[in-house]
Amino acid sequence: MITILAFMVVLGIVIAIHEFGHFAVAKLLRIRVHVFSLGFGPRLAGFQRGGTDYRLSAFPLGGYVKMAGETYDEDRQGAPDEFLSHPKWHRFLVAIAGPCMNILLAIGVFTVSYLEGVRVPRYMKEPAVIGPVTDNSIARRAGLRSGDRVVSVGGNVVKTWEDLEVALSTVPKDALDLVVQRGQEQVRVKLEPPPQANVEPVTLGFKFTIPRTLVAVVLPNSPAERAGLKAGDEIVGVRKGPAVARSYDQALNMISESTGVPLEFEVRRGGELVRLTITPMDLEGNAMIGFSPEVPSDFEKYGPLRALASAVRRSYEMSALTFKVIGRIFTGSASVKTISGPLEIARISGTAARTGSIRVFVGFLALVSLQLGVFNLLPIPILDGGVIALLLVEGIIGRDLSLGLKEKIVQAGFVFLVLLMGFVIFNDLTKIVNLEKLFR
Repeated sequence: MITILAFMVVLGIVIAIHEFGHFAVAKLLRIRVHVFSLGFGPRLAGFQRGGTDYRLSAFPLGGYVKMAGETYDEDRQGAPDEFLSHPKWHRFLVAIAGPCMNILLAIGVFTVSYLEGVRVPRYMKEPAVIGPVTDNSIARRAGLRSGDRVVSVGGNVVKTWEDLEVALSTVPKDALDLVVQRGQEQVRVKLEPPPQANVEPVTLGFKFTIPRTLVAVVLPNSPAERAGLKAGDEIVGVRKGPAVARSYDQALNMISESTGVPLEFEVRRGGELVRLTITPMDLEGNAMIGFSPEVPSDFEKYGPLRALASAVRRSYEMSALTFKVIGRIFTGSASVKTISGPLEIARISGTAARTGSIRVFVGFLALVSLQLGVFNLLPIPILDGGVIALLLVEGIIGRDLSLGLKEKIVQAGFVFLVLLMGFVIFNDLTKIVNLEKLFR
């Protein structure tokens, strides 16, 4: 129920904002608007004002704007307040207003976040140096080692951990070819495809490195909690027989190789050293003791101008990444699994809502709004980008395309969108259930 409600709120807001953009600009340009609806389907309530029916409809998953003379198959009167009676630049402004509102919503949310202050993990901007490598993982079997620095993934250059995570999430699962710097030489590493749909460092069996092992969270009923490990403790050493691990990488590597083997932990608590015996347990094939380390981060709080500039830059970078990923999909250097649809949005909406953090939920809403705005700018017939592209073509050639040709373009766009929606829903399902087993 939380997932359904969160999905309705997220999708309802971003689509309503989108449609309000079209509505506001149409009204500003004196284009007659018959209906402005929040939701789809049967009319539940509303009022009439200025020739427009402002309504609340039954299905609250967005909204729509119905303008006079909007389509070529209508019984148009040629009145000056009809959409197609207005000049092309007016129609261009109406078409682009929806995506712009979505992008402005994202920029606004990001700006508020920067004004309030954000915590930025330091490792994301640091070189992609491999930290702990889980025993019997894909990374360990491929030969990755702690201390390796990733310089490329699938031919894509990697400079920071942020670059690495983006590269892993966009390349096909069967093209996980890494080049790492190991000492004075570069080594090529081929990783086998992970069973999970999402390719991330943790699913491959490695993590980032941090300077010290400071316990942030101890999981309830875990070996760590039962042994007495507490949040705030610093793990300064882990002993297994004669072997002693001192660094974060060494400690997690030793834990990952020690399922069922008692380990001696040396912990700094306040001003004293405490010794604990913790036996790692098996969890889905991995050894764990049940704690999360504190990841060094910087709290950054910006002034208004810097916050706005950073929000614009972040929105631009995320939008550029979207187009970059789309380009990689068409060239075959990125997996189509990176495309998500309504089911995946619903799942993540529910996850964001269950965190209990307004900030997390609104941040996800801003991300969806940005992606919706960018997607609608693609030159696909029926979408706003298709309308814009058609207006630009007619402007360049200096005449209108024939009605028959426009109808065929719209029909082709409709078929494409139906196929695309079917694909993304199937793609979402593969992330939720194992369809191969389901239909076997």
